[in-house]
Amino acid sequence: MKYFPLVWAALTRRRLRTLLTFLSIVVAFLLFGMLHGVSGGFDAVINAMSDSRLRVLNRVSPTRWLPLAQRDEIRRVPGVTGVVPYAYFGGFYQDARNQIAAGGMDIGELLTVFPEIELPAAQRAAMLRTRTGILVGDELAQRYHWKIGDRIPIGTPIWQQRDGSRNWAFDIVGLYHFRNDALPSDEVWMNFDYLNEARPGMENQASMYIVGIRDPSSAARIAAAIDAHFANSSAPTLTQNEKDWVRARLRRIGNIKLMVNAIVGAVLFTLLALTANTMMQSMRERIAELAVLRTFGYSHGTIAALVVTEALLLCLSAAIVGLLLAALAFPTLFHAMGVGAVPIPTAVLLLGLAIAVGLALVSSLAPIWRALRLDVAAALAAR
Repeated sequence: MKYFPLVWAALTRRRLRTLLTFLSIVVAFLLFGMLHGVSGGFDAVINAMSDSRLRVLNRVSPTRWLPLAQRDEIRRVPGVTGVVPYAYFGGFYQDARNQIAAGGMDIGELLTVFPEIELPAAQRAAMLRTRTGILVGDELAQRYHWKIGDRIPIGTPIWQQRDGSRNWAFDIVGLYHFRNDALPSDEVWMNFDYLNEARPGMENQASMYIVGIRDPSSAARIAAAIDAHFANSSAPTLTQNEKDWVRARLRRIGNIKLMVNAIVGAVLFTLLALTANTMMQSMRERIAELAVLRTFGYSHGTIAALVVTEALLLCLSAAIVGLLLAALAFPTLFHAMGVGAVPIPTAVLLLGLAIAVGLALVSSLAPIWRALRLDVAAALAAR
């Protein structure tokens, strides 16, 4: 700590330059946290998926639906423990901009296939006996201040009721969440049978089946058996485990990791050049001061340590501010993407701090080299 006044004096020698460099580093690590967090956040969601579930879609196109008769045939495949038909609803609340992830499912089967869903028994029973009932994720309920017993309208541009209305009214009978918050609870689930009967057209069809299996190690065998069974039917299937299903959806967006790494790499390279230039300018301005320190007996190692400490203090403090801002803003970003309020992965924050340390060390190399080659007599004579 006895050398801290020297480090602080060096940083505050040109306060505007230090401030601008500090803000540049803050913005760079804010961008790093947000972008790299997206990749890490999706990985966290994928890892939270179960190895004991499969997703069955139409092989021709995910937008094509599957006949409901396939449910019983899938159920007869050895190793299958449950089959949940899913019907996409595509809803919104009050305004089309308030999009809601909503779908119709066999709720009784759903709670068997998803044992990690936490829902009180009374609410489960209420859902099974209420045709117009819905289960709402507690995160979504908090956002719109919904509670059990509310009757809410959910609009949809896709489905109209038999009276021609696209405004559907549902009764909230339960609030669910996933154990340990493994997945975001921000969807609305309605009774598949009610939706199937109330909509004209597309009756007895499902957009997807969620299949529970007894042994995760048999997932590939069961998936192959399902697809082989329907290979020559009018609705051939593509069966994937949940993790591969999510990865396939992400691939439609693009190679997220490649895009993120390219952007972050360019930003960090630019930041390295900026920080190194700042450190070199500071060192050139203090040549005479370094010569005085050498005459007072400061060793090469001590001077190198002062330069490294200066760079670490600047880079680490700015990086911490940037990463904290990213951590605060990140859940909102993921929520806007429709995934849920996913927190920024801790690994991203730790990686950011490690990069900040590396940035400080690398940007110190040229100033240290300059300081160690210093000709004390010439520097003092030039004062």
